[in-house]
Amino acid sequence: MNKLLDKLSSIKLAIGLIVYLAVTGILATLVPQGLAFEEYQALYPRLLADLVFQTGFSHFFNSILFILPALLFFANLSVCTVKRFVREIRRKGPKRFGPDILHLGLMLLVLGSIWSYSGHQQGAVTLSPGEGVELPDGSTLVLRDFRFEQYDDGRPKDWISTVDLSKNGQIIKEGYQLKVNAPLRHAGLTLYQASYSQRSSLILRDAEGHEFRLGQGESLELGGLSVFFMAPEGTDPAGDGVLAADQQPDNARAVVQLSDADGQRVERLAPGSVLGDVTVIGFRNELATGIEAVDDPGYPLVLVALILIAFGTALTFIQKLKELA
Repeated sequence: MNKLLDKLSSIKLAIGLIVYLAVTGILATLVPQGLAFEEYQALYPRLLADLVFQTGFSHFFNSILFILPALLFFANLSVCTVKRFVREIRRKGPKRFGPDILHLGLMLLVLGSIWSYSGHQQGAVTLSPGEGVELPDGSTLVLRDFRFEQYDDGRPKDWISTVDLSKNGQIIKEGYQLKVNAPLRHAGLTLYQASYSQRSSLILRDAEGHEFRLGQGESLELGGLSVFFMAPEGTDPAGDGVLAADQQPDNARAVVQLSDADGQRVERLAPGSVLGDVTVIGFRNELATGIEAVDDPGYPLVLVALILIAFGTALTFIQKLKELA
């Protein structure tokens, strides 16, 4: 048993595992993960594509190539930490626990990283001003405004989504400015400003004069008729604002899919067209924001691990300097 523990706590083993995990981790970031075999054949020579796919390197962080060495490194680090801590407790004179705290931080970092990777989930949504999305905890995120700022030479400067966050009618965050480097954290989720796009919407008006918007890719139920807005035709994608029926280009059309009891059909509707009690008013071309939501359950553990690593490293150096003095 002692021989097994000695081999498991070997410094050579630790160095070898660190080098292996570092090299393979870098390679795994260079090799696209999770593709089909045919896609690897298109990227690499046949032999290399077979090697990547058959060895499991196409899903490296879920494969035995990563999991087994990571567990072995964790075991090596654990045995080394326990043995050193016991030896330090028994030692006469000043105690040095800096390396033990550092090792503990590394162990928690390994656990937190595995937890983060295995439990990591993410999703994305595209919103125009006035639109919202319901989050997993039941709260609602509504986009109040979106700005795309540029430098004088045209280079992108910043994307800013002004959002309101509420739950059960109670405001949680009001007017929060979501930026590239200023995410919003809520209920275990981290919301990032990820992208922007130009988006076309179809503006409709009902018989009572109420206007509402049908975004591209969205559908609407009108009695027994379902309207799916597929795409605009003949509109300026770089335009902004809403154009009335008499201001639209002559060839402006909304390509829609209509579904009712008689089946499905595709039609091109011009401004002024009527669908039951609803009239097509025109189009709105506006900027839309892309917001990405990430659920990382291991983040708190990783944060604690990094704090312990920093504290253990600082304490080790301080104790060394005192001994040298």
